[in-house]
Amino acid sequence: MPGSARVDFNALPCDVTILRARHEEHHVLLASGGRSLQLVVNTRTVSYQFHLTTDALWPQQLGKARLAALDALNALTQTGRFPARYCPPDPRSRRLSVILQALDGALAGARQRDIAVALFGNARVDRNWTDPGNHLRDQVRRAVRRGRYLMTKGYRDFLR
Repeated sequence: MPGSARVDFNALPCDVTILRARHEEHHVLLASGGRSLQLVVNTRTVSYQFHLTTDALWPQQLGKARLAALDALNALTQTGRFPARYCPPDPRSRRLSVILQALDGALAGARQRDIAVALFGNARVDRNWTDPGNHLRDQVRRAVRRGRYLMTKGYRDFLR
C-alpha cells in the first residue's frame, strides 16, 4: 500500500503487551513513561510486526479519541515517545499528592506542624500556623484524615 508502513513493536522503546481477547481480536498495550495506548487488532495471528489499517469513518462521538490515538501512535513510532498532550495529569493528582504526603508523615509519627512544613514550606507555616481560624491546621488534619480513609477502604473507589 503506498504511503503506509509496517509497525515493528519490538523496535519501539516501550513495553508491549499483547492479549488475545476473542478468536480474531487482540489487544495491544503500548506503555512508556507512565503513559499508555491500547489498540484493538483484528487478525488471526499476532506478531510484533503489524501493517495497521483503520476505518476512515467513525461514529461522531469516537472521532476525536480515535484521531488522538492515531496521532499518539504516529508520534511514538517516529519519536519514541508519547506526546504529553494526550496524557494530561489527573485533575486530582495535586490534591492526592498532598494527601499521601500528609499520610506518610502521620504514619511516621510526625507532628502536624512538621507535616505542614513539608507540604507548604516554613514561610507559610510561620505566617499562618497560629491564625485564629486554624485554616492551615484544618487543611493538614483533613489531608491526614482523607489519607487514612483512602488507605483503609477508599482506595476501592479508584479501582472502579
